Amino acid sequence: MELSSLTGNIRKAIGTAREKLTRISSTERDRRALIIGVSGLVLLILYLVFHSISSGTDRLEKRVVQLESELGKVQELKTEYEESQKKIAVLSSKIKEEDEPLISIVEQILLSENLDRKNFSIRDVNLRTSTSEDFYEERSIDVELKNISLKDLVDILYKIQNAPSFLKVSNLNLSTKFDRSDSMTVKLRVSTFRFKEVT
Repeated sequence: MELSSLTGNIRKAIGTAREKLTRISSTERDRRALIIGVSGLVLLILYLVFHSISSGTDRLEKRVVQLESELGKVQELKTEYEESQKKIAVLSSKIKEEDEPLISIVEQILLSENLDRKNFSIRDVNLRTSTSEDFYEERSIDVELKNISLKDLVDILYKIQNAPSFLKVSNLNLSTKFDRSDSMTVKLRVSTFRFKEVT
């Protein structure tokens, strides 16, 4: 019963709509106006649909460009990281290969500059003890050079700083005699670093 009454109501509504449409489009002018109005409405709907699709596409294209830029940065960081890892591996292997005592390395440099053994002294000092958080150990020696010229000192410092064992000079202290400005007494500290074994 309810279904038949619902069907009847729908038929009445369709019939009423047809009558109104027939009344509106009774003349040729009314039909043209109706066609133009419907066409305009269809064009407006199509424009809105196209605009929403194109603006969504623009947003997606911008996002793609942004993601490509971020991906390029990530790849650059990855390349830098890999190069750093290679450099660390090379340094670690060199430090492991060069197991010669620091005193011997510095002594060889001084002797290569034709310094007399009486004119220099080397003392082992390991005042700095590395903490458990450090990933390296520091070893140091104190060097005293007597009766050395400025030119010889510059040559020695250059050789120490450019040694393959990665030496660092610190605490440089110079003193000259009043009557002999070309002869100096020099005190300095030479340090080297060793990566700790990872356990």
